Amino acid sequence: MRELHAGSRYEIGALAASSSGRVIKAVVRELSRWSRQNPMRLEEFLRRARDHERFLRAADRSSLVELEGLSRGLSISPEDLFRVRFLAESIITPQCTNFGAVPPATTDDDVLVSWNFDVPPYFRLILGRSPLYVRDIDGTIPHVCLGVPALFGIGILNAEGLSCVVNAVGVTDDGEGFTQFELNNKAMESCSTVDGAAEVFETGPRQAIKSMTTGILLNWNTLWVDKGADLSLLENSHSHFHRQRAAEDGLMASANHHQFLDRGLTGSVDPTLQELIAGSYSRLARMWALLRQHHGSIEPLTVKSIVSDHVPDYSLLKEFGIDREWWDETVDDATICAHAWNAGRHLRAGDIGGAFMESSFSTTVYSLQVHPRSMTVWFTNGRPCRNIARPLYYGDLLGAPVEPKPLALSPEDFFNSRSVRVRKGIFRRGMVPWESALDKAWLGLTRTMEKPNFKHRD
Repeated sequence: MRELHAGSRYEIGALAASSSGRVIKAVVRELSRWSRQNPMRLEEFLRRARDHERFLRAADRSSLVELEGLSRGLSISPEDLFRVRFLAESIITPQCTNFGAVPPATTDDDVLVSWNFDVPPYFRLILGRSPLYVRDIDGTIPHVCLGVPALFGIGILNAEGLSCVVNAVGVTDDGEGFTQFELNNKAMESCSTVDGAAEVFETGPRQAIKSMTTGILLNWNTLWVDKGADLSLLENSHSHFHRQRAAEDGLMASANHHQFLDRGLTGSVDPTLQELIAGSYSRLARMWALLRQHHGSIEPLTVKSIVSDHVPDYSLLKEFGIDREWWDETVDDATICAHAWNAGRHLRAGDIGGAFMESSFSTTVYSLQVHPRSMTVWFTNGRPCRNIARPLYYGDLLGAPVEPKPLALSPEDFFNSRSVRVRKGIFRRGMVPWESALDKAWLGLTRTMEKPNFKHRD
């Protein structure tokens, strides 16, 4: 369990570097080398990095100070680190399904948000078995992050009880501003309520990247709850923002498209323009159905069954000409607990690209449920259908002690009890030739998959 506490942003950057193991340092250096050796192919990413650095120098130099500490600790230049972060964020193809619940939907007057974190399986090589860490800078609110300190951190719970889960969404309304990561961290470090977080995101300015598959981790839907049981979904692009408060039933769900913000304004596509998004509509419909089915009795055991669900729901797809029953052939990425159900079928049909995208989208790497009133994160390492959820109590680490739930575990004991395994794969040093070829092929393949998304829009 990593706990980063520092007196300044420069120090927190240096600590993030020193806490990174050999694997993470190898990832950073490999991505830096990749960006330098392929400047023409990576021109778009390098331009984004330069533009964002100029934006931060004019708008918020504190982020640059932290980056300087991190770059010094990793022994690479700040310019290289900017490129590394944009590359790391852009090669992930996440497809998450989230929900929130507050009274009267829950038992015991509980409030929570839930996140099935669906990314390519190789992402576990980077995050490992302990993807949560505490970030604490003097003068700010300490908070728990999901991520890797040297690359990124998404705040999920702060000492004031503000909680957040996120999922990626494709947009075409793009522009420069603070990244979603930066806005999330600003809200976590300074806000105690959802009202405060919504103001941070609405004020922006918000960066958005034109993307539909690879790179959509740079654009988010964010689902927030606080100890006062204020539950809201924030949807945005660069120019547009919408806050949807939970109705009187105390429920909210989110997947990988805009359901409340006008998609005609943001460019968030539907299945008539991008068939890969059909799974998002299936997962969202199923999540809403399960939440309503279990209304009034939502608690950890019920949540376990919801996030482990394997049944598709095509009711939202009928208006787009997809009319099938739940037992018919599954669309890609259609279930809440994500499995690559169709990868074999794609391969047998000779559709290598389809098999690759299905495998990339449809793997739940972690599942977590954040309970701010008890300062507890129920954490599942792997798919929730086949792995145990453990309650981790963060009150003491955040300096906000409350009565822990029965059988809650200390994060230090839980994560440190497991030995660190040797992790092999792409973006590491000493790769054999076939492994080294993967990072060279990755960008070409993702660009090929991305190109059809914009042929009717550019």
